[in-house]
Amino acid sequence: MDTMNTVDLSAGRYLVKAVEKTAAPDGCDGNNWYRYVLERNGSTLVGQRRGTLNQVTRYAEELADDVNSRSGGKGPSQWSSRNKK
Repeated sequence: MDTMNTVDLSAGRYLVKAVEKTAAPDGCDGNNWYRYVLERNGSTLVGQRRGTLNQVTRYAEELADDVNSRSGGKGPSQWSSRNKK
């Protein structure tokens, strides 16, 4: 199984935690699917993408950068719920 890991999750920014080979999602063809995991301070984003390990890793890194730029890398997004129940 192909896997890519990063170590430092303490910076308050989403980082790519893992990219690993996975089965195609239901209804999709191909055997070149990868599952990626982005993590920041206990928050996790998980997705799947078709491509090579390098392509999906690059995509996950760009996605992490995009999410970080939208939130400024400083805690929850301005769009997150602030309701305290």
